[in-house]
Amino acid sequence: MSGRVSGLVALVTGAASGIGLATSRHLLKSGAKVGAIDISTNLKSTCDALGKEFGSSNIAYLPCDVSDDDALKSAFKETKEQFGSLDIVVNNAGIFDEDNWGKLLKVNLQSVISGTYNAMELMSPDKGGVIVNTASVSGLSPLPFCPAYSASKSGIIAFTKAMKNNLELRGIKIRINSICPAGVETAMVMNAGKVIMSMPQPIIAAATASAGELMKPEFIAEGIMELITDASRNGAILMIEPDKGFTYVE
Repeated sequence: MSGRVSGLVALVTGAASGIGLATSRHLLKSGAKVGAIDISTNLKSTCDALGKEFGSSNIAYLPCDVSDDDALKSAFKETKEQFGSLDIVVNNAGIFDEDNWGKLLKVNLQSVISGTYNAMELMSPDKGGVIVNTASVSGLSPLPFCPAYSASKSGIIAFTKAMKNNLELRGIKIRINSICPAGVETAMVMNAGKVIMSMPQPIIAAATASAGELMKPEFIAEGIMELITDASRNGAILMIEPDKGFTYVE
């Protein structure tokens, strides 16, 4: 798939807010059509607003719990049925819930794996496509105050690297990359901060010591767009930090 996105069809999970919304806006502004997936009740108003700005025929409202494999598969199929193809997938949905780590792993990791296989099934074998999976710096350097979250993001990075090689060996023309941002100004991060403050003092101290400036979702979306449009990027892991900007890591 070439670097342009105009006229292409994208699917974004976690699209109601934060990084998913910012990425959806970038894609729509660049001329793509977007299937917007989220479990949030805000998804409808988000899609309505995007439809007014970019044209209602360019956005698909797809309420879905990404931890439900069957529902996610149906949402992928609906995107292709509505727009005629599927060229770009951004597996972005995520939660922070160390107490309910089973659900966390389903949303953060299982849905990324499911989304990738759904994309492989629906993308054109001739034209190919591109997948971007949202991980985190905690997947590169696991954090003591969120071990399950860190594990889910480490899993995304490992899966992305392995799947890149898998696709190449099978001769499938799909690129796959992962983005690893530090703290981002999203509702999930804000809520995570509140949860951490209820943890034992040594863990609070560790979290406070590692805390940095929160980045805007739009900045992360720029990185995702780079991974989508730069045809030379395949199996790339892009770390984004407020003080260092974009850094590609092994």
